[in-house]
Amino acid sequence: MKILSWNIRGLGGLEKRKAVSRLVGDKHPFILCLQETKMQVCDASLCSAIWGCSSYDFSYLSSVGASGGLLTIWDSSEVEVWASTSREHVLWCHGRFIKSGEHFYLANVYAPCDLCAK
Repeated sequence: MKILSWNIRGLGGLEKRKAVSRLVGDKHPFILCLQETKMQVCDASLCSAIWGCSSYDFSYLSSVGASGGLLTIWDSSEVEVWASTSREHVLWCHGRFIKSGEHFYLANVYAPCDLCAK
């Protein structure tokens, strides 16, 4: 099982998307957590461009203006997610790894630099 996490600092540019796609192609993670996407909308076409041809599902928490934004993508042939819940600065996923049957809770977190906002 591989879980990758990356503070991408903006996913809007083509070069960043290609870099994430190469990482996914090289490492074949079960779950990918991206922080600071700086995107208000993440859709299936964006996730498909990142994840490639294999089966996937995803959940996201949109950015607030030009900061924040979380995206969690998982290999749906390896991971079953029962629930995805977002709170301020956190995207929670609850599910199981299909082959092992292990249950998990996963928190994809991004907090602003401002101490009061943390």
